[in-house]
Amino acid sequence: MNAPLPVETESSAVPSGGIDFSRPFMPEELTPLMFTPGYASLNDAQRLRYNQLNALYFNEQTMFFEKSLARNVLGYFLRQSLPEQLKQGLQQFLSEEEQHTGMFRELNRRCAPDLYTRDDFHFIRISGPAARILDAVARRPQWFPFLLWLMHLQEERAMFFGKAFLKHAGALEPHFVAVQRQHLADEIGHVRWDEQLLEYIWPQAKPFVRRWNVRLFAWMMKEYFTTPKRTAPRIIAALAEEFPELRSRYPEFCRQLRALEHDPAYRHSLYCDENVPMTFKRFDTWPEFGSITGALPGYRREGRS
Repeated sequence: MNAPLPVETESSAVPSGGIDFSRPFMPEELTPLMFTPGYASLNDAQRLRYNQLNALYFNEQTMFFEKSLARNVLGYFLRQSLPEQLKQGLQQFLSEEEQHTGMFRELNRRCAPDLYTRDDFHFIRISGPAARILDAVARRPQWFPFLLWLMHLQEERAMFFGKAFLKHAGALEPHFVAVQRQHLADEIGHVRWDEQLLEYIWPQAKPFVRRWNVRLFAWMMKEYFTTPKRTAPRIIAALAEEFPELRSRYPEFCRQLRALEHDPAYRHSLYCDENVPMTFKRFDTWPEFGSITGALPGYRREGRS
């Protein structure tokens, strides 16, 4: 019998009470504009609002992964013949991902009901054809097991981000700290189940399939996850709507964001031994991942212990 998929519900993990808009919503060092020269020219009010808008997108990103990727990938494996203990873990994994979606949706709606009452996504925009392709790929992880590596990488990175929120908890908006604390608690188990799936699936793939999937993985990371060239400009546009004096500088900020593609400090901050050590150690065990340093400059096999 196929395991039923959980019903998406709202989360009770978001504490009651009003949002404190006088505080940043996320750690400053997790925002891309901080790595650009233009960031220093913003005044305190502009920096604060940029931080808050970026945090709304940050929540969208989590929901996007959980709705567009995890739901399909885990749903596929729950319909397969897997060890019972692993299947039970994946069912819990999927249920918790649905809870996370409800949690981040509720928080974004409290912060910006005009943006999120009708849709979970404002800054993330996927064209119809791209959405259909992603859906088709995510429903076939047996052909595209690079998705498991992507999940492992992003889940482990989410743990690092959650710890950053807790490290700065005294300065951040309490509701955002609370949801990240809950997310972090669950992500620890999710990374473990990601590892178990990889151990079960990746060795069974033929060598040419693994090589082809690593190339897909590297392309996706380079195109979508290492250069702020799509959503980041939309955040700046939203900021400029609230601060009209910034409108003339929109092209300048966009150029500086795009230039981060070649900024070593920024690219290292995204994926490195400090924030995804377990994923990188797993890369080390498979020779085909020796080719991904162009997509992930923070990954180096040489000199690694």
